[in-house]
Amino acid sequence: MEIEKKKFCADLILTDAIMDMAEEDGITWQEARSKIINSNAYTALYDFETGLWGNGPDYFRDYYKKTA
Repeated sequence: MEIEKKKFCADLILTDAIMDMAEEDGITWQEARSKIINSNAYTALYDFETGLWGNGPDYFRDYYKKTA
């Protein structure tokens, strides 16, 4: 798969995870975005060798929670 397609998938997962976290935690999407972007999970999401980009937002959120 082309790197652009993987990035697109990772971007969709990131967007969904941000919105879900904001709603679940009762914070703004900006706060959720900041938390996720400054995490090891974010780095792993865009390291396409991990395969995290292909597992969906729920899996990513679980991964984030385990690594936060």
